[in-house]
Amino acid sequence: MKASLKTFTQFSSTYGFRAYTISASVDFPMREVPAQSHMNRKVACDKPIDRFSLMKLIDSSISSNGFAPTALLFHEFSRSIDVNLCNTLIRRYTDSKNHSRAVFVYTQMRKLNILPDSSTFPSVLKSVAQLCCGEVGKSIHCNAIQLGFTSDVYTNTALVYMYGICGQPDDAHQLFDEIPERNVVTWNSLITSYTHNRMFREAIDVFREMLASGVKPGEVTMVGVLSACSHLGTLSQGRWIHDYIVKNRLRVNVYVGTVLIDMYAKCGDIDEAKKVFETMGVKNIYTWNVLISAYAMNGQGEAALQSFDRMIVEDLKPDHVTFLGVLCACCHQGFVEEGRRLFSSMINQFGLQPKLVHYGCMIDLLGRGGFLDEAMEIIHSMKLKPDAIIWRTLLGACRFHGREELGEFAFRKLLVLEPTNGENYVLISNVHTQKKKWTEVGEVRELMDSGGIQKIPGCSSIEIENAVYEFKASDPLKTGNEEIHQMLQDMKNQLKLAGYVPETEIALYDINEEEKEHNLIYHSEKLALAFGLLHSSEPTLRIMKNLRICQDCHQFFKLASAVYKRNIVVRDMKRFHHFTGGLCSCKDYW
Repeated sequence: MKASLKTFTQFSSTYGFRAYTISASVDFPMREVPAQSHMNRKVACDKPIDRFSLMKLIDSSISSNGFAPTALLFHEFSRSIDVNLCNTLIRRYTDSKNHSRAVFVYTQMRKLNILPDSSTFPSVLKSVAQLCCGEVGKSIHCNAIQLGFTSDVYTNTALVYMYGICGQPDDAHQLFDEIPERNVVTWNSLITSYTHNRMFREAIDVFREMLASGVKPGEVTMVGVLSACSHLGTLSQGRWIHDYIVKNRLRVNVYVGTVLIDMYAKCGDIDEAKKVFETMGVKNIYTWNVLISAYAMNGQGEAALQSFDRMIVEDLKPDHVTFLGVLCACCHQGFVEEGRRLFSSMINQFGLQPKLVHYGCMIDLLGRGGFLDEAMEIIHSMKLKPDAIIWRTLLGACRFHGREELGEFAFRKLLVLEPTNGENYVLISNVHTQKKKWTEVGEVRELMDSGGIQKIPGCSSIEIENAVYEFKASDPLKTGNEEIHQMLQDMKNQLKLAGYVPETEIALYDINEEEKEHNLIYHSEKLALAFGLLHSSEPTLRIMKNLRICQDCHQFFKLASAVYKRNIVVRDMKRFHHFTGGLCSCKDYW
């Protein structure tokens, strides 16, 4: 039968290990033991048995009969079991990802009063972290304190890692500050704690503290901190870390190289990402996947597909992530026929069953291409239940092509799956707006108001001289920023001379034309752009946005890149837009 983690917690408490109530759920194999099983026969405690045979017997017992009879086995052979045997078992189970077994062996040690040593805690705490059993980890932390391991660097490092992975980064940092000795692995564990919990700025801050303390980082450190830069899109900090790697002659192994490619790609510098790829001596499937995704998100769909073909030639078998990358490339470029072919080959040639994300790509590709009926056929034929992303993708395509009835159908599905997600209401409202059905638009707004549903506010950021400046969609005069207000007015006037016409149809319907233009000019990405033009002389401005860039801002940025002779890179929630000389890398297909 299946036993929940709560059952395991109660069981472990019975055998001498204090545990807390756990909310997570992990399956443990347990079943009744036949009456004549050798596990039910009395075995003399002093019966001689060699170490190897005993380990094999314990391992076989856990594999076939679950935890309860194995506890009896520990009892019967208690005289032959010592800390070294338990440590070997725990380490073996941890290394083979049988984490529940590793924790179980620890509970039996405590039941038999076998005292853990410095080799016990690091392995078992790693298993606790992978099981995400934070309360169990606290119990083991208490055991370590009681047994006098508060000064052991390996135990403390494992505890920092455990707290971080279990979603308690504050506890991880507090422990880190208190421990008397740290090594590079301890610092890495704290950086991992923050990146795992999406606290990327804090991870970079810890890296800087690490350098200031005189500890030399290694390859694992670089993987963690570069990952943080990738998520933040902080290109200058990512470049600085890359320079540090080169100057200090740190080894750019396959892991560091792969994360460097990812960092440059997610910061919008695809040329540098390609350079890193070409200079790498060893590449694996993850490296190729990152490169393909890099091309896809930066509007170079042809290069993504060429990289896929090159990977096949080099005899690397694509996986689910590979196909996600190439299908995204087809979506971003509108390669409908190529996307159909790749989706088919994924199943028929490479034997991979599509996941929801792959179906989502196909719905997006077909929907954007105008093949909405074919997209619906795929949804109906899916073996998986469509999730909110599938229906929202279809609704977005209906907005683009004016398919009001089908959009209403998708919206009703979303009301069941995500009744409080404001994005869905905005999409259906835009469908009605396109058809100028103001009554329906008003009804959607009333529905949002009655449910207390809010739109996600637009937020953009720009990095200038290692500092990140954030802007929310609003009137800068409300915050007293006359400088940005004046710059925006000047920009609007200049761009109108170059042909800019505000896309007022996307603005609220119940305000006049002048108010619509006023609202559009204060979108967050325009505020960031105005600030960048005022305070940066760099030829390229890089802006991050939390939502999809709107049609008006897209046209505005294209003209701004030509009028102000700057390259403008915008990373929105879907992809990168590289604006240069009045054109965008997406070719107006996004």
